[in-house]
Amino acid sequence: MKTLKHKSLKHKRPEKDLRLEPLPLEDLYSIYEIERSHADNVARNALKLFDILASIHGLKPEMRNLIETAALVHDIGVKTDFENHHKAGRNILLLHPPLEVPERLRPVIAWTAFLHKKSADKEKIEKLKEKNFGKMPEDLQKLTLKVAALIRLADALDYSRMESRLGKVTFGKCSIRFELEGQGAVTDAERMEKKGDLWHLLYNIRLEFRPASKM
Repeated sequence: MKTLKHKSLKHKRPEKDLRLEPLPLEDLYSIYEIERSHADNVARNALKLFDILASIHGLKPEMRNLIETAALVHDIGVKTDFENHHKAGRNILLLHPPLEVPERLRPVIAWTAFLHKKSADKEKIEKLKEKNFGKMPEDLQKLTLKVAALIRLADALDYSRMESRLGKVTFGKCSIRFELEGQGAVTDAERMEKKGDLWHLLYNIRLEFRPASKM
């Protein structure tokens, strides 16, 4: 009956009369039927990007756990509403945030799920700040955007579901070039170029993605 209770709430926007109930990650995987292989790949990709780009994003090392968890649950709304799974995921995670995440940081996980899907431009971010997102403390808003920028790229790197990986990384003066390895590298490089929009709103260092050349 507990599972049915959670499933009955998962499509709704959180309201004041609904009780916040943090759940362990394992419960979230089971209840919302998260695609584990994709979640694991996105988490792997996100941590790799976090480490490579650490000097630019400036997030503290202890934020790696937050990045990993955000990656693992970013698609939690897929089984609820595939077309609008970013909205469904946000609503689920606002009600049932991962128990493993410190209470103050739990909204970051929910809003990262919301931000991972659609295109991100300056106008959209400004409109978002006029809604509930903008009611969060400013430091959490900034943190959420940084986390979401990395998750968007990490998700795009597994767009083909062919386990593409980051290969050679070349640091330029104002840009960083990533070579992608794997059978899906062409598709995933194109996707990463597209999903880098939020990163480029936040930082002056441009990211470029190319499939690795075959010898």
